[in-house]
Amino acid sequence: MFTIARKTSFFFLTHLCTFCAPAWPALLKGKGGIISMLAFWVPLWLSSSVLWSEKQESYAFLRMLPVTDREIVRTKFGLALAAAFAYWLILTLFTWWAWSSTWEYPFHMALANLTCAMSLPLIACWYIVSWRFGQSALTVGVLAFIVLGIVTAFVLNVDRRNWVGAPGIAAARWLAEGPWYLQLCLFLIALAAYYGLMQLAIRVKQKSEATL
Repeated sequence: MFTIARKTSFFFLTHLCTFCAPAWPALLKGKGGIISMLAFWVPLWLSSSVLWSEKQESYAFLRMLPVTDREIVRTKFGLALAAAFAYWLILTLFTWWAWSSTWEYPFHMALANLTCAMSLPLIACWYIVSWRFGQSALTVGVLAFIVLGIVTAFVLNVDRRNWVGAPGIAAARWLAEGPWYLQLCLFLIALAAYYGLMQLAIRVKQKSEATL
């Protein structure tokens, strides 16, 4: 299991470093707008981590070792959950630094919570796609999602008028204006969905030979 954990964590950590890199210069210059962009990047970066870690995995070799599919799934899901928490923690600190003294802070914090929470079931679905349909299907799906996400983030950043009507922005506004427990419930629902998808992933991994 150490080999699986080492390979998977390497991609999560390296992607996390590239995620943080553009934020520091902007924050030091007092430009907090990039933090809003980073919130949209979280699911993109996590999806990319799953893609690259899966492309480097050799499940045919692992089946010759005394490692069960349940252990593999739990290890990967555990590492992905830890990575998502790291993204949320860093994004929370960046958001506080950039927006804590402004009236927009609740909105930006809600946006960070929303994108990080929604990333959990997304990660789980990517693993299921990989183990059910193979790495080719995962590659196509993740790349299409990344392109769509980059275009959406770029449009929202260029034309601020679009922020009002965008579904993700509207949802973040609703969370920011509502009681605090709505965002807590959001995370609880995301974690429950993540756990349920992990149980599904175990069954898929045990039955499917798509990655061999």
